[in-house]
Amino acid sequence: MEATAVSVGKAVLDGALGYAKSKAAEEIALQLGVERDVDFITDELQMMQSFLMTADEEQAKNKVLLTWVNQIRDLAYKVEDSLMDFGLHTEKKPFWGCIPRNPCDRRRIAREVKELRAKVEDVSNRNLRYRLINETAGTKPTAAEEQASIASAAMFGISEASLGGLQKEELKGDLRQLITSEEEELRVVAMWGTNGDLGKTSAIQEVYDDPKVLKKFRFRAWIRLMHPFNPQEFIQSLVRQFYKNSHDEVANPKKETSIGANILGKMQKMDQNELVHVFNTQASSNSYLIVVNNLSTIEEWHCIKEYFPDNKKQSRIIVSTQQVEIASLCTEKPYQVSELKQLSCDQTIYLFHKKNSEERVSMNSASAAILNMNEEKLAAVEKEKLKAMHASCSAEPMSDSNDVSSTEENTSMPTSEILEEDQEPKNESEDKVSNSTARKQFDRSRTLALVDEVICGRETEKSLLIKLIGQPGNNQRRKVISVWGMGGLGKTTLVRSVYRSQQLGGWKQAWATALRPFNAGALLRDLALQFQKNIQEDPAEATTTKEQKKIISVMKLQELKEELARLLKIQKCLVVLDDISSSYEWDLIKECLDNAGRIIVTTREKNIAKHCSREYKNMYSLEALKDEAALDLFIKKVFKDHTGKNDLLPAMVEQARLILKKCDGLPLAISTIGGFLSTKPKTAIEWRKMYDCISSELEINPELRTIKSVLMRSYDGLPYHLKSAFLYLSIFPEDCKIRWDRVVKRWIAEGYSRDMHGMTGEELGRRYFHDLLDRSMILSGEEVNHYNGRINSCQLHDIIREICISKAREENLVFTLEEGFCLSSTQGAIRHLVIGSSWKRDKDVLETMLDLSHVRSLTVFGEWRPFFISNKMRFLRVLDLEDTVGLRDHHLDQIGLLRHLMYLSLRECANIYCLPNSLGNLKNLQTLDVRGTRIFELPRTITKLLKLQHLRTTESLLITGKVKAEVDIFENYKEFNEVPLLIKLLGKSCSFFLHKSPLFLRPQVLDVGLDMHDIFDLYRFAMFCLAETGDFWDARVYGFEVPRGIGKLKALHTLGVVNIARGRGKATLNELKELTRLRKLGVTGVGDKNSKELWSAIAGHNQLRSLSVQAGSRYDKLDGSLGEGLLPPSCLESLKLWGKLVQVTSWIHQLQNLSKLTLDRSRLEQDDDAIQALGVLPNLAVVRLKWGSFNGKQLRFQGPSFPSLVVLELYGVLDLESVLFEGDAMPRLVLLQVNRCHSLKEISGLAVPTSLREIRLGDLVAPELKEEVQRQVAEHLKHVRLSLS
Repeated sequence: MEATAVSVGKAVLDGALGYAKSKAAEEIALQLGVERDVDFITDELQMMQSFLMTADEEQAKNKVLLTWVNQIRDLAYKVEDSLMDFGLHTEKKPFWGCIPRNPCDRRRIAREVKELRAKVEDVSNRNLRYRLINETAGTKPTAAEEQASIASAAMFGISEASLGGLQKEELKGDLRQLITSEEEELRVVAMWGTNGDLGKTSAIQEVYDDPKVLKKFRFRAWIRLMHPFNPQEFIQSLVRQFYKNSHDEVANPKKETSIGANILGKMQKMDQNELVHVFNTQASSNSYLIVVNNLSTIEEWHCIKEYFPDNKKQSRIIVSTQQVEIASLCTEKPYQVSELKQLSCDQTIYLFHKKNSEERVSMNSASAAILNMNEEKLAAVEKEKLKAMHASCSAEPMSDSNDVSSTEENTSMPTSEILEEDQEPKNESEDKVSNSTARKQFDRSRTLALVDEVICGRETEKSLLIKLIGQPGNNQRRKVISVWGMGGLGKTTLVRSVYRSQQLGGWKQAWATALRPFNAGALLRDLALQFQKNIQEDPAEATTTKEQKKIISVMKLQELKEELARLLKIQKCLVVLDDISSSYEWDLIKECLDNAGRIIVTTREKNIAKHCSREYKNMYSLEALKDEAALDLFIKKVFKDHTGKNDLLPAMVEQARLILKKCDGLPLAISTIGGFLSTKPKTAIEWRKMYDCISSELEINPELRTIKSVLMRSYDGLPYHLKSAFLYLSIFPEDCKIRWDRVVKRWIAEGYSRDMHGMTGEELGRRYFHDLLDRSMILSGEEVNHYNGRINSCQLHDIIREICISKAREENLVFTLEEGFCLSSTQGAIRHLVIGSSWKRDKDVLETMLDLSHVRSLTVFGEWRPFFISNKMRFLRVLDLEDTVGLRDHHLDQIGLLRHLMYLSLRECANIYCLPNSLGNLKNLQTLDVRGTRIFELPRTITKLLKLQHLRTTESLLITGKVKAEVDIFENYKEFNEVPLLIKLLGKSCSFFLHKSPLFLRPQVLDVGLDMHDIFDLYRFAMFCLAETGDFWDARVYGFEVPRGIGKLKALHTLGVVNIARGRGKATLNELKELTRLRKLGVTGVGDKNSKELWSAIAGHNQLRSLSVQAGSRYDKLDGSLGEGLLPPSCLESLKLWGKLVQVTSWIHQLQNLSKLTLDRSRLEQDDDAIQALGVLPNLAVVRLKWGSFNGKQLRFQGPSFPSLVVLELYGVLDLESVLFEGDAMPRLVLLQVNRCHSLKEISGLAVPTSLREIRLGDLVAPELKEEVQRQVAEHLKHVRLSLS
């Protein structure tokens, strides 16, 4: 676990370094003549980042260090903001192409860069002044860290005795000899130190600069990996160093002073393909020496290894890593571990390298062993270790090795999770530690005691688990059952209830809980002790051989493994492994449990559950308690089983439900709060007090601290990039459904997610989103994609949200303005400002009480006020006004001042009609989302936004009645303006506008905040509707007209919805042809006259994944021009078609990747083979047939067809009378939905789709159909859920 300050500091440094090292920053530095200063700043930030990457838990307790980390964080913000601000200057074009604009600005910027460099240097010197790095680098590791280091090292061939200084005879390694050996093959040498990086750089540098090495290797390069890994920067650095260190450059002293300039000149002339070509040529034809420093994951190594061919020229790679497992995986097999040097009692440097042929021995026993230690001294060392770790935990010492005692008689289950509440901290600093989960050992028995005897609402879960386990039988294979979910859900309590169940009497049982730090040997020894005790208690199974009577507590590890395997084999064994926290822990012990019949694992993370169980059917996701079960549990805890809910007064029930809403079905929270209230007066008033101050009670009340401590463990286990992404979610209000695309695009704009490892920023952000879901940090929303299981929205559990808000506030990361909140508590610069729906203060309060100069995001929930956008917000990147009430066109006039804006959302602001021309100033804008507005045209200046990636507009402007919480101006003023007068004045808009000028002073206008600008936009919209539909106030218009020059926006990934029938239709299609990076496109206005041009324009869009095409009218054909000569893009995965289809069979076969298809007004026939053609598509998972998509009376699905279909929807197919499933049709169909099919009376063959699990019938279907389906489900489909609306 690391401090939040360190995690946030790392994330901010990532963003600052990402920009400082970008092409944009390099160009800025060159133009302004400050290259050396920017390079210095970048290098210093890299050093700071390197230190933060090694800052650990013990260092995080150092207040001086945390102060320095906070200074680094603020400095990183300053660097990134300043460099981006300087970039605005370089965008100004010079006069007459040669005279620089504003020389004073250039001098000012150069001066500011110098000041910025001085600040960076000062922060760096402050580290030296207070000796932070030296002090922490030499800090003696904690006992827990030593245990973890010993266990990890022992797995990979380093003896525990050697680490402990007990054995002096050790294989010595010579790095120089390994590098200069005569073996032709590429060799990898990995370096690892027992106490971090101390001394490793010097050891490598000594060999790297050795004259013999210089002579041997034509090319050398030293790379320190940055996180996230960037392949482009990696190649650039290699090529630059290859040039610099090549013999041609070094051998000529006359050129030495100009090497840097020459290299820069060469590389600036190269594009990416040329760089790759140069690298491949040099790497394949010369011997090379590469140093890879700071390798942290095996995925990085797999990516890096691909760049280096084995050219049989004695090339070498040196890898430096802080993880012993990574070191063991990088080198060739079989590998050997050699000691390079011992720097101190704490720090020894080891080399992992390929074994010499004469030294090779069989590695089978070594790879199978969990811990490869010195056998003679293992027991003694382990005993001391166990005594130190478990003296306070063991309830009944069974032997010297009684480490995780947990049998049926011992119900305390000494696993660590919660700090003892009666253990008073000695001072203030210790108090902070005790309030977190930073401690290495906890008392898990306290959490069990809270709910151990009170299990409510878990009867179904218990029976399902018992059924999964089953009874012991002959020749049963091992089955691993995983129970996973967020902390506090009662996973351990549920499994313990199952474990004690009389229904599992046939199993021999053992329970072990994973300790922190994880100790595989202790866990296995405990299991063996429990199973041995089971044999001794069962005379029928007891034996008298000497081998079986060995004392397990003093066995060597290999003997222990063999004994455990024997015990598992002679019995039918059920093993419970509680609280497994990583896949690595499971991998350490799984092979030793091969003979177990059943294994139950509890964990907080879905990925770990999947890793253990392998099969989804053996994974059980434990959900929160339902409302009634939660109330039952609460009452039992408060009244100790003496009162039922029917005995409570209505006022008490109401207050109880409010408290339970905060608990959100979390048994730990319900039990803890219920137990606390059991000691208080049992009145509605007392319960109301608890509800009103529950947030502060979680912080200060020792009796409730348990809840936060348990949940904090999940937060503490997050990697730094996920911590920052998680804290960002505190922006959203309570019970808010957070769409994944909204938060991911915001993460990208803020720099939390960016392109890396061949993944786009959006793909990486999606992974972050799912990682948080899998780690149970966020809850899935209501919107679940049924065909691929993707979750489209999430929300925060109320109590986890309190933790999120608390941590974000500590770091000044997110500040929320709410009525009643004390502004005087704000300290320092605010990064993310949220204006809540209850805040009603004025402009002076906002601008005088808060420092807005460093705000990066502004999010408004509720009512808009014109002063929310301030000229002080120069560095604003995100402006999210989704669902904002009271926003008008003229409020956006100042938006052009936000030059750094990357994300702008006006979604669902239905009273917005036009965007200002100043939008063109937002050169950094990546996302513009105006869906749900009435914007019918975009300003021409939008073509200046060359970085724009996502442009989303309203599909249909018929959104009357959908305006939320305010007056719908368009609807309200239909009768307010004299329509006959408008008709007479058609074509005389200026005269009309002047004639109607008194409108602006009318109360109806002033009351809704309209000015002249807004009225004019409203009038233009009415005229636009008249031209489109023949009616002033008919907003049934679709899409928007793109301005000339849209083809310049090469970065566009998402575009829609474009009306190609309006204005410059064909010219627009020609420009669409230029947008080859489009992944998602929506067009409307397609007809017989332009369909061929449309399909021709997008035929070459090989990255297009989603396409929506809408006809101009129901009579226009969408695919009349499609055939063998012209086909849609073959890479399409989602296709939505609104309009008549006449040639489906001639082109649908091209779409082999299609997974989702929606048809509307298509008028397909059963006899035209279109349905059969759809059924052949191998990956089609979702089919939605909507209004008029099928004209026949009977729809037959003949088998075999639709092999991958999961969801079938029939909606508004009015002529359809019957549906028939035949043969092997739709073997994977899970969900069938039917609604608004008034004539449909019969669905036959529902038993044919063997995977069918749910049928949903809407309220607008025939009663006969409901009766028929109910009969089939009752008779033959009892496993199918039927939902009737």
